[in-house]
Amino acid sequence: MQVGVAPEETAVLTRWRKRSDNHVLVRIKAEAILHASRGVDVGIIAEMVKRAERTVQEWLADWRDTRMCSVPAGHAGNQNAAEPARARKQELKAVLARWPR
Repeated sequence: MQVGVAPEETAVLTRWRKRSDNHVLVRIKAEAILHASRGVDVGIIAEMVKRAERTVQEWLADWRDTRMCSVPAGHAGNQNAAEPARARKQELKAVLARWPR
């Protein structure tokens, strides 16, 4: 099952795959999508990422539906892996920590 990936998306997925601070699930989803974009068979991808073929097929179907939004695992550590959400939470903490006037 081959999926289409734009050059900009390839660059982001490659960075996500290489970063050690991302959750493991984000890294393996990125890797699976990159391999699928190059025409690698789903069975081989499933072996490489140590997941069931059905799971990899679901990831690829999600990719087709929502593109980059499908990669971050929102359940990991009860935090959304998307950077803007994390930055927004830090901003909110800073505002709430200010002394009242």
